[in-house]
Amino acid sequence: PVDVGRSRRLVDGGLRKALAVRDKHCQWPGCERPASWCDGHHLVHWVDGGETNLENTVLLCKRHHRMVHEGGWKLIKVEGKIVSIAPTVTFGLPRGPD
Repeated sequence: PVDVGRSRRLVDGGLRKALAVRDKHCQWPGCERPASWCDGHHLVHWVDGGETNLENTVLLCKRHHRMVHEGGWKLIKVEGKIVSIAPTVTFGLPRGPD
């Protein structure tokens, strides 16, 4: 099945094959690593209620998948295209007197 909703987290089987046909390569803007080097990634993360289906998943190579999950980058879909958003850097407020 291509749409397994919330019943499974992993992107495999028919969904993985459909992603390879649709995406052909890593969907990070400018990356051309082939589908065979990629993982399925949930745009709305599984832990945040994202479903495992073709609409909510894209292929990402290992490097870019790690950047999203460990580096704070985000991916969104705008008019059918994937856009990467860099992590925001925040600095703590100045400490008051001790």
